[in-house]
Amino acid sequence: MSIEQIRPPLATWCKPYQGMLRLWLYDLGSVSFLGTSLLGLVLGLALLISGKTDVVSLVFAMSTVSAAAGIAWQLNRLVATETSQLIPGYQAKVLQQALTIAIAVIGFQVLACVIFSAYEVIAQLWLAVAVGLGFVWLCLWRSHYFHLSFALFIAVPFLDELSSRLSLWASLIIVAMLFYRVVGLCRQLSWNSDARVVYLNAVQMGWMWLPSIKGVAWVAKFERLFHPMNFFIGPVLTMMMLALPVIAVGLMLFSWLFDIDLPIVFLIAQFSVISCAVIHWSRIQRWRATETLFLLPSYSGLKGMKDAFFRSQYRFIAAMVLIVTCIGLLNASFKPELSLLFLLHLGLSTFWGCAIMLGIGSACRNSHQATAAMLVVFAHSIIVSMSFAALRDHDSITPWLLLDIPLTLLGVLALRWGQGQLWKFGVTAP
Repeated sequence: MSIEQIRPPLATWCKPYQGMLRLWLYDLGSVSFLGTSLLGLVLGLALLISGKTDVVSLVFAMSTVSAAAGIAWQLNRLVATETSQLIPGYQAKVLQQALTIAIAVIGFQVLACVIFSAYEVIAQLWLAVAVGLGFVWLCLWRSHYFHLSFALFIAVPFLDELSSRLSLWASLIIVAMLFYRVVGLCRQLSWNSDARVVYLNAVQMGWMWLPSIKGVAWVAKFERLFHPMNFFIGPVLTMMMLALPVIAVGLMLFSWLFDIDLPIVFLIAQFSVISCAVIHWSRIQRWRATETLFLLPSYSGLKGMKDAFFRSQYRFIAAMVLIVTCIGLLNASFKPELSLLFLLHLGLSTFWGCAIMLGIGSACRNSHQATAAMLVVFAHSIIVSMSFAALRDHDSITPWLLLDIPLTLLGVLALRWGQGQLWKFGVTAP
């Protein structure tokens, strides 16, 4: 055996981070999640400096599960690529890089909490680590579970309640058990034909998946209300809208039966803005279908198609505001502290969050711009969570209503601006 044949494993061991930037930051899937995680770390540190530790746990938890989703995405790519089995040391290098990212994210958060004496955040942090590890384990066990990545972000607001019922040691034991299972599955990685299907579906649907209902007449009529906006995403948008009230009512009953304080209205408001982001993400991923949409006998030229697209967006915003408001009114029967002023703030925040997201999304022409537009979702989440904290502390809601006024105006301006940017270069470009 020659020296050249012996060197590759040694070179791989000496340079475990070679090509890491290209692998993790030039891949759209991983950089979307890792970018959200990095933003969470920065915002969490800023909140610790300002002394608002009640929101830090939410931001750090979102950062943790985002990093876990990014790692799960890369592991899915690893088993979806046949050539990864043929390159010596490639799998070990990717796994070592994934472990480094996980340790860096968790270590930064724990160190920040210790420096600023925010020890109460650490318990929820380890619970978020357990949720992230559980998701990675599910994705390694069955690739199609990656479609449920959106459930990670829905689970984040529940961690505060769960951390109050679980001790820190219990969370650490769960983390250790899940880490052991993940390591065991990583040692048995092999090519998986289902992983490529998951990759393609995830990119096109913006990492959202819900089963469809076919053959139901009233569902088809409901879908027509939002055409042509839902042309690119298909029936998934309708299913998300129909599932929201059902999930909300189920969570209300669960909260009432087991006396658990669940942030149901916050989840629904947050999910409404996320759905707006998915709409334009799917439009960009399937931009070649724009010509098919343009050829439908429904519009008078490109301007007519753009006007119809934005009218459907206005109907969608109105529907989401109505859903959030109705769920808030229903939830107020279980939680009397939800005043009419706060529900008004919630409706306005849903309006400007959806409007800004749809306006900026209309101007996006590639996936990187669509990923950057997701910052609107994060900003909306921070503002609404802080208003919920003010409600919990019996503070005045008036400042939040005053903040809604300029943001609502900004949302209207964003929609008008986006209408001029959408398909600015014709139907042959995104």
